Amino acid sequence: MKLEIGESLGYSFLRHVKGCWLVQTNWKASEHWDKLLSDEKLEQEFANIRDKLESPGSDFQGTFKGTAKCSQFLKQAEIDIVGVQLDGSIHTVEVAFQENGLDYRGGGLSTDKNVLKKMLRTMLLLRAYHSDDIERHIYFASPKVGPRVQMNLENAFDWLGQEYPATHWHLVINNGFTEQFLMPLRARAHQVADTSELFLRSLQLLELSGSVNLGNRD
Repeated sequence: MKLEIGESLGYSFLRHVKGCWLVQTNWKASEHWDKLLSDEKLEQEFANIRDKLESPGSDFQGTFKGTAKCSQFLKQAEIDIVGVQLDGSIHTVEVAFQENGLDYRGGGLSTDKNVLKKMLRTMLLLRAYHSDDIERHIYFASPKVGPRVQMNLENAFDWLGQEYPATHWHLVINNGFTEQFLMPLRARAHQVADTSELFLRSLQLLELSGSVNLGNRD
């Protein structure tokens, strides 16, 4: 299975920074699982989200353009990384690593609307299979985001936090990406001996070459 370096970073972040004991990349739901929310309830939730997005004055009109049903919406879902903490709380991470800066434009949608669509799909998917009593954290992470896109993403995440406060929303971009993802992982890299963690192994390789210093090994 192909593993991107951004997904490897998210995998190590959930394991070693957030303390998730179970982590999986490229997570998809099974058609054979029983849902906690009925299909009818999910369709109603989806319709409510659409109504909010399409309300007069909304900055996010057209986000669900071409998506008529929740069942169609959820079938398209694949989450980059999902982790479970010891207390049962769920963490998901979507990572976008583009050298020229984040550009998720496609399907006639702007970058912020495409990211918003991914976040809402993740929320609905988690609610479909996990009790609302379980704490949910949803991250979107990208190391390089231009000023205009950053402003639009911040607006989208403010909207998410206001409309769906039961979920913890995390926008981790630019300096925040370095401070919240890279630096904590760099501090822990020398203590990890798992050769499957490609991002941390790359840091260890850079240390061996003298390119980075991972700090005190004591």
